[in-house]
Amino acid sequence: MKKEFTIEVRSDNNFSILNRIINVLNRRRVRIKKLTAHENDDDFRKGGATLLLYTTPEMVEKVRLQLEKLIEVESATYYEGSSLYFELNERNNKQVA
Repeated sequence: MKKEFTIEVRSDNNFSILNRIINVLNRRRVRIKKLTAHENDDDFRKGGATLLLYTTPEMVEKVRLQLEKLIEVESATYYEGSSLYFELNERNNKQVA
Protein backbone atom coordinates (compact mmCIF):
# COMPACT_ATOMS: atom_id res chain seq x y z
CA MET A 1 0.00 0.00 0.00
CA LYS A 2 1.47 3.35 -1.02
CA LYS A 3 1.96 6.05 1.61
CA GLU A 4 3.81 9.31 2.06
CA PHE A 5 7.38 9.12 3.34
CA THR A 6 9.87 11.83 4.23
CA ILE A 7 13.51 11.18 3.33
CA GLU A 8 16.28 13.34 4.75
CA VAL A 9 19.56 13.12 2.82
CA ARG A 10 22.82 14.56 4.18
CA SER A 11 25.57 14.91 1.64
CA ASP A 12 28.44 16.92 0.23
CA ASN A 13 27.32 20.14 -1.44
CA ASN A 14 28.26 19.01 -4.93
CA PHE A 15 26.62 20.52 -8.01
CA SER A 16 25.61 17.09 -9.36
CA ILE A 17 24.32 15.45 -6.18
CA LEU A 18 20.73 16.61 -6.62
CA ASN A 19 20.73 15.19 -10.14
CA ARG A 20 22.00 11.84 -8.84
CA ILE A 21 19.31 11.69 -6.15
CA ILE A 22 16.59 12.41 -8.72
CA ASN A 23 18.00 9.74 -11.04
CA VAL A 24 17.79 7.09 -8.30
CA LEU A 25 14.13 7.97 -7.72
CA ASN A 26 13.28 8.14 -11.43
CA ARG A 27 14.81 4.74 -12.13
CA ARG A 28 12.57 3.19 -9.50
CA ARG A 29 9.53 5.22 -10.62
CA VAL A 30 9.04 6.82 -7.21
CA ARG A 31 6.79 9.88 -7.18
CA ILE A 32 8.35 13.01 -5.68
CA LYS A 33 5.69 15.22 -4.12
CA LYS A 34 8.01 17.89 -2.66
CA LEU A 35 11.73 18.53 -2.62
CA THR A 36 13.82 21.02 -0.69
CA ALA A 37 17.60 21.32 -0.94
CA HIS A 38 19.79 23.30 1.45
CA GLU A 39 23.36 24.21 2.29
CA ASN A 40 24.73 24.13 5.84
CA ASP A 41 25.49 27.55 7.30
CA ASP A 42 28.63 26.56 9.15
CA ASP A 43 30.15 24.55 6.28
CA PHE A 44 29.27 25.44 2.68
CA ARG A 45 30.78 22.13 1.51
CA LYS A 46 27.97 20.20 3.23
CA GLY A 47 24.28 20.25 2.48
CA GLY A 48 21.33 18.03 1.96
CA ALA A 49 17.83 17.54 0.72
CA THR A 50 14.46 16.74 2.22
CA LEU A 51 12.04 14.87 -0.02
CA LEU A 52 8.39 13.97 0.36
CA LEU A 53 7.74 10.75 -1.56
CA TYR A 54 4.66 8.69 -2.35
CA THR A 55 5.56 5.01 -2.49
CA THR A 56 5.47 1.66 -0.68
CA PRO A 57 7.47 0.88 2.50
CA GLU A 58 9.53 -1.72 0.64
CA MET A 59 10.45 0.71 -2.13
CA VAL A 60 11.42 3.52 0.26
CA GLU A 61 13.84 1.14 1.98
CA LYS A 62 15.36 0.20 -1.40
CA VAL A 63 15.66 3.88 -2.30
CA ARG A 64 17.36 4.65 1.03
CA LEU A 65 19.92 1.91 0.49
CA GLN A 66 20.55 3.06 -3.08
CA LEU A 67 21.00 6.69 -1.98
CA GLU A 68 23.52 5.69 0.67
CA LYS A 69 25.61 4.00 -2.02
CA LEU A 70 26.18 7.35 -3.73
CA ILE A 71 29.69 8.59 -3.00
CA GLU A 72 28.65 12.09 -1.87
CA VAL A 73 25.84 10.95 0.45
CA GLU A 74 26.73 10.67 4.14
CA SER A 75 23.35 9.39 5.31
CA ALA A 76 19.77 8.92 4.20
CA THR A 77 16.99 8.51 6.74
CA TYR A 78 13.30 8.02 6.09
CA TYR A 79 10.22 8.57 8.21
CA GLU A 80 6.61 7.63 7.59
CA GLY A 81 4.23 10.51 6.95
CA SER A 82 4.47 14.07 5.73
CA SER A 83 4.38 16.07 8.98
CA LEU A 84 8.10 15.56 9.57
CA TYR A 85 8.85 16.97 6.10
CA PHE A 86 7.49 20.34 7.15
CA GLU A 87 9.27 20.23 10.53
CA LEU A 88 12.63 19.47 8.87
CA ASN A 89 12.11 22.30 6.37
CA GLU A 90 11.35 24.75 9.14
CA ARG A 91 14.50 23.70 11.00
CA ASN A 92 16.64 24.06 7.87
CA ASN A 93 15.10 27.45 7.03
CA LYS A 94 15.93 28.72 10.53
CA GLN A 95 19.55 27.63 10.08
CA VAL A 96 19.77 29.54 6.78
CA ALA A 97 18.16 32.74 8.12
